[in-house]
Amino acid sequence: MPGIEDRLIEHILRRTREDSGGSVRLGIGDDTAVARAPAAGEELLLTTDQIIENTHFHKQNHPPGALGHKCLARGLSDLAAMGGRPLWFLLSLALPPWSLEGKWLKNYLEGMFRLSRTSKIRLIGGDIARADHFTSHVTAIGSAPRGRALTRSGAKPGDIVYVSGRLGGSALGFEQLEAGAGPRRRAVRRHLYPEARLELGRYLRARVRASAAMDLSDGLSTDLARLTKASGAGAEIQTARIPLFPGASPDQALHGGEEYELLFTAPAGTKVPPQRKGIPLTAIGRIVASPGVFSLLGGTRERLTPQGFEHFGPWRPA
Repeated sequence: MPGIEDRLIEHILRRTREDSGGSVRLGIGDDTAVARAPAAGEELLLTTDQIIENTHFHKQNHPPGALGHKCLARGLSDLAAMGGRPLWFLLSLALPPWSLEGKWLKNYLEGMFRLSRTSKIRLIGGDIARADHFTSHVTAIGSAPRGRALTRSGAKPGDIVYVSGRLGGSALGFEQLEAGAGPRRRAVRRHLYPEARLELGRYLRARVRASAAMDLSDGLSTDLARLTKASGAGAEIQTARIPLFPGASPDQALHGGEEYELLFTAPAGTKVPPQRKGIPLTAIGRIVASPGVFSLLGGTRERLTPQGFEHFGPWRPA
């Protein structure tokens, strides 16, 4: 009789057969997958991310289907930030005994496969191991025209800084979830079921010709500091212009993580529409030559300290 691991792999294999595509010659079931290279003139985008029990989620608060959705959405958001097209993903799971009880793991996988179908990305391999705490590790692979992928390093002084969507909703939803609120709350759904801005990322690359971009995963204050550092520049933002998710505070919008909206820049004079397919695109500041990120509010200019998510706290060299 097959063991738990073989039965789990067979369950996943049945689901991936439903999403079979011509770009994969050999998928799950062998030592590696074999996939056809992107079309001429394109290059691969590869990103990896993980979600760890008690670091990124608490099992008593996060429904398994939502967790499966988010595990894949994080990788898709990275592809979106580069203006990429999703192709395939790899999934590695470290499973504690509790995750094999009842339908928890089945529901987790269903949430992931539901998003993979709508995002047109196919699971082609991975790994399974036993562990004390649940960990999901996703490697997402996409493509973009050669030399045209958006990066963090292209912003120039004078460029305008934009964000998509409305910020602070995920942080608000997380607080509500921890306080016992259900998934019907708008902010809670925002936290549990983030949307990767895939179409918007390709639009910013191909039509707007954004100069730099990244996704907002750790908070605007932290991620803008990373973008400006990569670009060798600084930024001034009008904090009053930051679009707020309904009910969210300015602090949640500035420092709350897991937004998965896009932060991007474009040269002054670029025609950036106020929205794209219902997603607001808001100018919140500009890139400046001097390093650092500064907030402008009521005529006061203050340095904005990054206070977004940080795994290890402030860095203190030995």
